[in-house]
Amino acid sequence: MRGDLLILLSDGLAILCLARFLLQWAGLDSRHPLAAFCRQITGWLVAPLARLLPAGGNKEWACILAVFLLYYAVFTVMALLALPGGFGTKIIAANLILAALGLLKSAAYVLLIGLVMRTVSSFSNPYSPLAAALQRIFGPMLRPFTFLRAGRMDFSAALPALVLWLWLAYFLPRLTVGLNLWLLR
Repeated sequence: MRGDLLILLSDGLAILCLARFLLQWAGLDSRHPLAAFCRQITGWLVAPLARLLPAGGNKEWACILAVFLLYYAVFTVMALLALPGGFGTKIIAANLILAALGLLKSAAYVLLIGLVMRTVSSFSNPYSPLAAALQRIFGPMLRPFTFLRAGRMDFSAALPALVLWLWLAYFLPRLTVGLNLWLLR
């Protein structure tokens, strides 16, 4: 139960860190409410790492490093709680793999949420600053699916959203189960 709550909290924080990375990369004004919210919530986690890993251009790589380290810390704490006698290199390797899978899971959620936001904003308010930033983020990814546009309606996000959902609902749980089975051997 505590582990599930810990993972839920780390998922939320990781999603905000990755959203911060993408919104900054897309050039959304830092005074925009969504960008300001992401910066305010994740500042305590990203700021110390930003001193070690300075931003390159408009990409704040410390956000991605923060997500990886956050997941690694969470899985290490969970392993320490479950295995009070300590753990070896197999658990350390598994925690690194689980941290990478957690990063990919959060990235998939950020992209899926962004695709839904982009689709809704293309219907309701296509000229907002957020819609322009979402277009910069998702434009290259959705370019092959432009045939799914019908007039003002844009359904080009449907296929990438389906692929992301399959990753989250089918492939990622299978990888996690496989990793757990490897640990049991």
